[in-house]
Amino acid sequence: MRQIYSFGYNSFQQTNPANNDDIISVPSDITGFTQCDDIIWANISSTLGINNIERKLMFWGFDDTRNKIISPTHFPAQNIMKYFGDDNGIQGYLDINGNLYGHSKKIFNLPAKCVDVAQMWTGSNVIAVTMDGKLWQFNLKNNEKPKKITAFDESGSLNPFFTNVVCGENHSLALTRDGEVFSWGSGRFGQLGHGEFTNSLEKPTSIEFFQGLRVKEIACGGFHSAVITDSGDLYTFGWNHFGRLGISSGKDSMVNCAEPSLIEFGGENDIELNVLKVACGSAHTVAITDDYRLWSCGWGKYGQLGLGADRLNDNYLFVQVDSTEFRDKQIVDCLCGRWNTFLILNK
Repeated sequence: MRQIYSFGYNSFQQTNPANNDDIISVPSDITGFTQCDDIIWANISSTLGINNIERKLMFWGFDDTRNKIISPTHFPAQNIMKYFGDDNGIQGYLDINGNLYGHSKKIFNLPAKCVDVAQMWTGSNVIAVTMDGKLWQFNLKNNEKPKKITAFDESGSLNPFFTNVVCGENHSLALTRDGEVFSWGSGRFGQLGHGEFTNSLEKPTSIEFFQGLRVKEIACGGFHSAVITDSGDLYTFGWNHFGRLGISSGKDSMVNCAEPSLIEFGGENDIELNVLKVACGSAHTVAITDDYRLWSCGWGKYGQLGLGADRLNDNYLFVQVDSTEFRDKQIVDCLCGRWNTFLILNK
């Protein structure tokens, strides 16, 4: 049996629809009220969950089509695999057959079936990965035809085989089946991980730092990035304002980090832990370690770090979220909206 816990910004009741407080600072169980066992999408004001047993989707928070806050409302999940959208709401979805849809109609015919899709947090640019390992880009507003994105690895050769993609405000990371990471878009805060600050990188370029390490998971925040290697190491890079990278001890420490930094849990008393999952919000990061515990860092103003009402300050290093609510349970997955956090637990 899976449970969902949530915490963070709740002004639209998008974090805990059963609670009217604007800030939820400690993890709270929303499983019963939402009737969900997973969260599949969240933005600044709304959330989409799923009941995998009954194949029902549940939406709650601010409904921009009705211009009001709504309680969890269900509709059939059908064959939906993944949703994509931005701060304005859900813009489309990918079904299990590899087709992309937007607002009830098929929007783009790609040369091959789609296996993953992500949208920039702001703007209408969408990145898709097809089953033949190619990257495609299109814009939802101008109805342009999908354009193939050419990528280069560190030697300049072509044709890496991509498997998934993630997006931040205006940058993207893509992962290949060989565990290689590519990045492109805005790099002004170092969020591309190439060791330099650049206004824009047009083509997906292999992050040389990770050559030979083999990456298994990637995540994008607004202006920062996170990567987990096969060995369980977590690296972060990009804008460190509010401590969202978890690499520094205070406000006077490094603000921007253009090269990936290895995370040491426990600060100077480094604890040997392998990281299973990572998720990034606008200015915070959460990670699940192999003891199924949660760690968080970054901006904590709205309780999105899960540390309690007396700890809404910023955390510049990863801190363990030690909640009595789930001490005897296993945290197996995590997802962040801009200013909130959702956890999936096994009893």
